[in-house]
Amino acid sequence: MSEQRKPVVTPNSIGALAQMVRTLRLVWRLLNDPRVPTLTKWLIPAVAVYFISPIDPFPELLVPGVGYLDDLGVLVAGIALFIELCPHHVVEEHRRAIAAEAGAHPPAEDNVIDGTSRSVPPDDSQTPPG
Repeated sequence: MSEQRKPVVTPNSIGALAQMVRTLRLVWRLLNDPRVPTLTKWLIPAVAVYFISPIDPFPELLVPGVGYLDDLGVLVAGIALFIELCPHHVVEEHRRAIAAEAGAHPPAEDNVIDGTSRSVPPDDSQTPPG
């Protein structure tokens, strides 16, 4: 009875779930953004229609397991393609807004300030007599 049970929900699975939620929020925000072309927005309803359509190239009943994988693949690929086709500056703007709402810090590369430096020799006239 001293065996410890492993938790069903691990920190890695929580991270994956949080990433899925952020991605879905990003898709929702992009769908409502007027700067995203209407034709690009039609990709998400097209993926949804495929997902719920009774016409399926790999029916779930005939090919157990594989039938669901094609639906999942089309869903993931459709979302990734939609985000890729949206204007990049709009996507980044929404990603930053979602991160700010979640209280996350922006990536470290956004906190870097580029600049130059130079060495200045010490001025001997300013040193106190020793």
